[in-house]
Amino acid sequence: MEKLWSKDYVLNIIGNLLLFVVFYLLMVYTTKLAITEFNVSVSEAGLASGIFIVGALVARLVISRYMDFIGRKRMLIIAVVIHAICTFGYHFIDGMLFLCTLRFVQGMTYGMASTVIATTVASIVPESRRGEGIGYFTLSITLGSAIGPFLGISLPQINPLYALVLCDVLSISLIVLAFILNITEIKVGFRQRVEVKSFRLRTFFEPTATPISIVALLGAIGYSAVMSYIGTYSETIGLLLGGSLFYIAYSIACLIFRPISGVMIDRYGNHVVMVPILFTMILGFVAIALAHSNLVLLLGAVLVGIGYGSIPSAGQTIAVQKVKLNKFSLATSTLYIALDLGNGIGPYILGMVVPIYGFRAVYMCSAIAALLAFLFYIGMIIKSRKENVVM
Repeated sequence: MEKLWSKDYVLNIIGNLLLFVVFYLLMVYTTKLAITEFNVSVSEAGLASGIFIVGALVARLVISRYMDFIGRKRMLIIAVVIHAICTFGYHFIDGMLFLCTLRFVQGMTYGMASTVIATTVASIVPESRRGEGIGYFTLSITLGSAIGPFLGISLPQINPLYALVLCDVLSISLIVLAFILNITEIKVGFRQRVEVKSFRLRTFFEPTATPISIVALLGAIGYSAVMSYIGTYSETIGLLLGGSLFYIAYSIACLIFRPISGVMIDRYGNHVVMVPILFTMILGFVAIALAHSNLVLLLGAVLVGIGYGSIPSAGQTIAVQKVKLNKFSLATSTLYIALDLGNGIGPYILGMVVPIYGFRAVYMCSAIAALLAFLFYIGMIIKSRKENVVM
């Protein structure tokens, strides 16, 4: 069996963890800041939170084209340095315009850094263990999604500055790690030099990664309601215990199932994993929407953790299956653009449902988005079998 756990593989996991802890911590922190300090609506607060993702989306559209021309390590260092400067900027926020501008710029640096790291990992893991390797790597996202919101909720209750100071420290640590990380650069060929001058759609997106990216987009729209509103929702329906333990339950489910799903993709193929996790995601959102007890709310967290929690790793494995090494960055970027777009527009769109129908309707809308993802994937299977193409 080929070696998976190298020094650079572990360092990439640590770097991704730090990046996502800051991301999720500030996601929770800024949503509450916008509502309490600037007296804006839930939907407007969702915009302040989600515009970070829009910045990431914009960056990914560019970085996938120019990463190998600029150099992956150089791109990573530039990204984390600007990211740290933005993190320090949170100490000086005085209004919504400043907040949204800062979030957008930092979102771009997050998009740059996370794309470089994810592409590097997909390049260095052995092909025979790619699903497993990406599965373990994306556990850093899972841990970040648990640790970040927990710190974003708990630290401000002790002292409002603690959350920001921690983000400052983690951002500086990212800079140190970027300098010591060994990243293999890809030599730019003649065809890439020609393609980078073109502005056709296929030069921004990898066509073979587009179908799985659409599935990821729909799943991310649904999950964005969890990421942005689960704390407020649990408080509204009187399930504070379930809300406080939600991300822990979600993360435990991810930690257990995500590595298993990666191994299963390597051994048994994509459909054996994707069909069950998409169906499980639907059940998870329905459970959250109908929750009248802490137990049911936590059941929803576990089901969403098994379902949506497996999409980033399984999706990236599928996205790079049919492309050459020099296209890994474009395929990875295509998937991450979809995830970012869903997480970016989801809070704003679903937030508009709250004043009319309430929070429960938001999570039923999430379930509908997950159902569409499930049906689209089934359509992909039917189409591939008709064309006699192995996905």
